[in-house]
Amino acid sequence: MLAARLYADAHEVDARLVPFGVSRKELIEVVRGVVAARADAVENDPMTAEGLFAYIYGTRFLRSLFRTKGWLLHRENSIESVSHPERLQRIIYQSVDLAASRSQKPQAVSGKGSASDRIIAEAQGALFTEEELEAAARAPRFAGINAGVWYLCVSVNGEDVRAELSLPSAVEGGNFKDFIERIFIVGADEWPGLAVEPESRGDVVEFEPVISRK
Repeated sequence: MLAARLYADAHEVDARLVPFGVSRKELIEVVRGVVAARADAVENDPMTAEGLFAYIYGTRFLRSLFRTKGWLLHRENSIESVSHPERLQRIIYQSVDLAASRSQKPQAVSGKGSASDRIIAEAQGALFTEEELEAAARAPRFAGINAGVWYLCVSVNGEDVRAELSLPSAVEGGNFKDFIERIFIVGADEWPGLAVEPESRGDVVEFEPVISRK
């Protein structure tokens, strides 16, 4: 099993997010949007409504944030993402069973299909050979990887809301096999203090709409 390079302390997370051009606070706003969207599901909706709303609005808010930073809307093989304008790097929204847990890796709620398997294998395979992955993740001075296919993983289990921005190594058996890097955005027991928006509007991150000409 691959030992992921894990960032959980606030100062480590903030420093690691610098190459992405976003802050932890901004990603928390995306998570708030996901939680609010799930809460819009009512009894008369299909049973899958919460998960569908989470995916739609998670993708929307993720794109709204990153496109204001210069990233591009990316759509390939029915996989919705944002891509960096210069680096071979993509970010995809993903609902998972449990994010930001030190004892277990996140697993996609809906599983991962062949398209995800292929894009991860192509992107991450270009970074390391299978033999190099373990050594890279364990290296004490290992520089963060600013390429590949990343996932903003969000889990909502009642009042337990967690999130991480992570780089999987591969897909196996219909789900994520291991992870190369994991950046904890919302960890265990942190959500109660983050769920309520700050009273000062100056602390609230607002996304500007991105309008593209057809």
